[in-house]
Amino acid sequence: MDMKKNIIIILSILFVISLAGNLSLFNNFENAEDADLENKPRGIMMLIEYKDTDGLVNFVNELNSRGIHSLLSASPDFIEENCDVIKALLDYKMDIVSQNPEGSFWGVSYEEQYQAIKNAKDKIEACTGEPLKVISSTYFASDENTVKAAEQLGIPYVLARGTAGTEAIVFKPEEYNVRIISVSNIPSIEFEYGSLCDYSYWAREGTPEDMKKQLVESLGNNKITPVSHTNIGGFKKQWNDMWLHFFDETDIEWQSLDDFASEDIILPMWRIPRNKNTPYTPQQRPLIPYEEEEDVNNPCRIEEISLSTQENKEEELGIGNKIIMFHNGKGSMCLEAVDFLDDLDYPVEQLLDNEEGFQQKLDDIKGNFSESEGVSTSFGYFPIIFIKDKVYSGFNNEIKDKILYNILTE
Repeated sequence: MDMKKNIIIILSILFVISLAGNLSLFNNFENAEDADLENKPRGIMMLIEYKDTDGLVNFVNELNSRGIHSLLSASPDFIEENCDVIKALLDYKMDIVSQNPEGSFWGVSYEEQYQAIKNAKDKIEACTGEPLKVISSTYFASDENTVKAAEQLGIPYVLARGTAGTEAIVFKPEEYNVRIISVSNIPSIEFEYGSLCDYSYWAREGTPEDMKKQLVESLGNNKITPVSHTNIGGFKKQWNDMWLHFFDETDIEWQSLDDFASEDIILPMWRIPRNKNTPYTPQQRPLIPYEEEEDVNNPCRIEEISLSTQENKEEELGIGNKIIMFHNGKGSMCLEAVDFLDDLDYPVEQLLDNEEGFQQKLDDIKGNFSESEGVSTSFGYFPIIFIKDKVYSGFNNEIKDKILYNILTE
């Protein structure tokens, strides 16, 4: 009997040990799963533009449809010249970075930097009606004078050239209530240590595949800030395709500016690392010249439509008591407009861009207007909606309210 009891006791002990081992293994799996979630990189897209808004609009539209936040780095003059478009894009998870038009801030006195930043802030805020949150300069250059001026002007974030390869790091100087966002850089000598940017590759005989390889390798970091010159990444097809595949094939926690800019390291200002390596040459050596690159077919952007210069309508439009909408059934603004019009108890005529006579009819009606009252005054967006003597290019809640008002005041 004692032998039997001993065997039962031994078996019970082994069972308990086995159960504990299984629980431990289960907990290890849970911890590994949590670790995977914690190790998912956090990101925000950096956009740069100085040419026009075509690629920019396309890129921001694609980002917004994927819930990706972005920062647009542009000069105050560019913001001012394209104010209507920029204001519209601010509703699509985009914030503005003031780019110093005079070049790099390195070695520039506090007084000069303060005045340059203040002038930029005043210009940009006059357009957007929103506080400027981020400043930068050529090469993402900044120094202590930049940080000091930003604090004095109530600007919470400053961009800085990367110091840790493809990893972005947010530094908090002990002396200032400003955070420094040190951006992702290319570690490869072949592409000369530029920021992790499509232009850096394009201008140095790089391909979209070269950049995607580096982007994928950057996913092991805590934070990343990929960069696109949107006249390349948003307008040239092979580069745009690369970006869209990267966004759709990777698991990144894309964050708003304020969430992304949580501090990673707090240091005295003198101990925050600074990268002043700028091995750039003015000569571009792309494999394919810019003009020969295939352009993207932007899903909610009208290309190559000559704008009417007529300043006054000289006759009735003949639209009648109905809404006429020109679009191609793609893009967030177009789809939202279709849903809205489907719910209206009002006659609607929709024309798609693949229908015969689409362009001719659009040009005939649009020729009676000098500008649109919509998101784009220059007819820069689909859908284009005509009602009575009004025309709206693009679509948002404000346009929806205006259409309803037109209907109700018949």
